[in-house]
Amino acid sequence: MTEDSKKTDSKGRQVVVSVRFPAVLLERIHAVAAVEGVTANTVIRDGMDAYLSDRVASAEFQEASNAYLARAQAHVATARGERPGGSERLHA
Repeated sequence: MTEDSKKTDSKGRQVVVSVRFPAVLLERIHAVAAVEGVTANTVIRDGMDAYLSDRVASAEFQEASNAYLARAQAHVATARGERPGGSERLHA
C-alpha cells in the first residue's frame, strides 16, 4: 500500500480527529516515524489498523459482538411490539 493510499478511505476522503497521547507514547511514535522515514500519522494509522485487525479477530470480540447483536435484536423486537424470542405481536 502506498503512502497516498493509506491517507484516504474507500471514498477518497480523510477525517481529522483529535487524540491525546501521553508524552512518552508520542515520543515513541515520533522516534519510530523518524527511523522508518514516515510521518507520525502513518505510524498511528498503521498501528491502529493492526490493533483493530487483531482485536476483531479475537474470541473476546466475537463474543462481545454476538451479545451486541442479540441486544440489538431484542430492542428491535420490543420496538415492533413483539414478544421476546418470537414474532407474535404484544398488541393487536
